[in-house]
Amino acid sequence: MASIDKAAIGFSIAIVAIGVGFAFVGDSAQNTAMTSPPVVSTPTTSPPTEEPAPQTDPFEDIAEKVKEEAPAKPTKAGWDRLESETDPGVGHEQHQLAIILPPSDKVYSGKLMYDASENIQLVALHGPLSDGEDMGQATWTPDGETKFALTFVDPNNAKGEWQFAGNAIAVHTKNPTPFIVDYKVDYEEMSMSESVMTSTTKSVQDPGMGHESHQLAVLLAPSSDVYSGILSYSASEPIQLVSLRGPVGPGEQPELTWTPDGETIFELTFVDPKNAMGSWEFSGNALAVHTMNPTEFTVSYSVSATVTPGVVVSEVTEPVPTESAGPQTVSVEIPAGTAVPGCEETN
Repeated sequence: MASIDKAAIGFSIAIVAIGVGFAFVGDSAQNTAMTSPPVVSTPTTSPPTEEPAPQTDPFEDIAEKVKEEAPAKPTKAGWDRLESETDPGVGHEQHQLAIILPPSDKVYSGKLMYDASENIQLVALHGPLSDGEDMGQATWTPDGETKFALTFVDPNNAKGEWQFAGNAIAVHTKNPTPFIVDYKVDYEEMSMSESVMTSTTKSVQDPGMGHESHQLAVLLAPSSDVYSGILSYSASEPIQLVSLRGPVGPGEQPELTWTPDGETIFELTFVDPKNAMGSWEFSGNALAVHTMNPTEFTVSYSVSATVTPGVVVSEVTEPVPTESAGPQTVSVEIPAGTAVPGCEETN
């Protein structure tokens, strides 16, 4: 029993010792918590996000190399090829020009067929102009002193055909980079005559009955002969194109007519291109340009026409001479009287 009691006493002492140990550890932990400095957390920053590198076309360099090394398009048989140069015109330094027919004191007339590497514009020059002739029409000058009237046509294409007349012919772009143009030009270079000319003129009051508030510039005067050809023009405002056929016979009743006196009547061809610059292939006994405005305009032009003998229709049929006696001019005067249907019907 004494040994059991001793063991019990020893076990009790051990339990007390263990309890004291736990208490000591608890106090130490509490004291540590009370005396330890606060922990400050440092904010973390993420590294900056890098922009993804732009993706490049892996075939771009190859395509450019193939393009550079590709053989040039073969030239068509009978065609020529030009590379453009900087336009030498004042104010056109950022444009390109390929001269097809250089400036001449004669009139070029014909057809240009073209196939360019990009869309181009078509150019005909008329002149040089005399002092005071630049009166609102488009002009081109290499030095500010020598001036040409400018026919500038934008067909909005790179391939096509153009009928022209002028003292120089070219193709043009408004871009600074060179272009290539393949072309074939069928033309004549013709000396000045009564039906081949380059000129500048001002309009006058239209002498036709019913046209008293209109303006007219006669380019080829009424004749018994028939003119057929090409007109290229540059006017100070949009104009209409006129050709006359006749005088007509008493049995004819054309839809549109023009008359200076109510008796001498012409069939009227009246075309409104709604522009101030262009070209027109025509045929008739007279050629003119016209506006429906009362104020005068200026027009510069080149015209190239062939002349063939015509027959004047009259009430008495007369034999046609085997040889032409030469063209006859039909005189017209400003009349007083009532109107005959004419270009006013197009209003």
